[in-house]
Amino acid sequence: MPSLTTRVHARRLSQQLPALPAEMKDNDGRELARYAFVIRTLEALRTGGTITGDRSEDWRRVTRQLTLLWQMGDGKDFRLTVAGLALISEEAQALEPAPAGPPAGTGPRGGDLVFPWQARADDWISVPGGLAGPLVETSMAMPDLAGIAKTALLIGQEHRFHPGGPPHVSVLINSGSRVERLDATKERARAREQWESDRRGCRGRQP
Repeated sequence: MPSLTTRVHARRLSQQLPALPAEMKDNDGRELARYAFVIRTLEALRTGGTITGDRSEDWRRVTRQLTLLWQMGDGKDFRLTVAGLALISEEAQALEPAPAGPPAGTGPRGGDLVFPWQARADDWISVPGGLAGPLVETSMAMPDLAGIAKTALLIGQEHRFHPGGPPHVSVLINSGSRVERLDATKERARAREQWESDRRGCRGRQP
C-alpha cells in the first residue's frame, strides 16, 4: 500500500513544479523530455500508482531528473524551486516501503525474476529477448517527449568467444520489466565450456 505521505508529496510537487522556461525548450528537446517524465511519474505517484513497479525507484528517477533540470536551469527562481522539489522527492523516496522482495516468480531458465536495480554488479542475468551475461550497470535511459523512459542495462559479453566483438552490450527494456537472475557459478562454468567449444570450432574452420 503506497504511503499516504508520499502521495501528498507527489501532489505537492505536481502543484509547485514551475513551468519550463522558454530558454530550456531547445537543446534537442532534452529538457522538455525530462520535464514530461517528471509530470507523468508524479501523476502516477499522486494517484497511488507506479511506473516501474517500485515506487521508491520512481521517486529516485524523479529526483535525478529534477536535479538535471536544476543543473540545466535558466533563471534563479526556476532553479531554486526545482532544487527544493528535488529535496522533497529524495525525502519521499526514503518513506516508500520496499517492494515485495525478490523473487517475483521464476523465469524461463529457472532463475529469480527481479527488477534490474535489485540485481548487483556481476550478477548473471538474462533479459527479455534472451541476452545473458554478468550485469555491469543499470540506469534510466533518456525519456522521450511523452515522458516515457526505458531502463538501460549494460551486460558483459567477455565470456563469449567473439574475437573483436564488444566486451559489453547495452540493452533497453521497458520500465517495470524484470530480468532473470541466474546462478552465476553455473553460468560461468557453462560459459567457459561454450567458449572453449567455439574456439575449437573457429580454429577448425581456418584454412
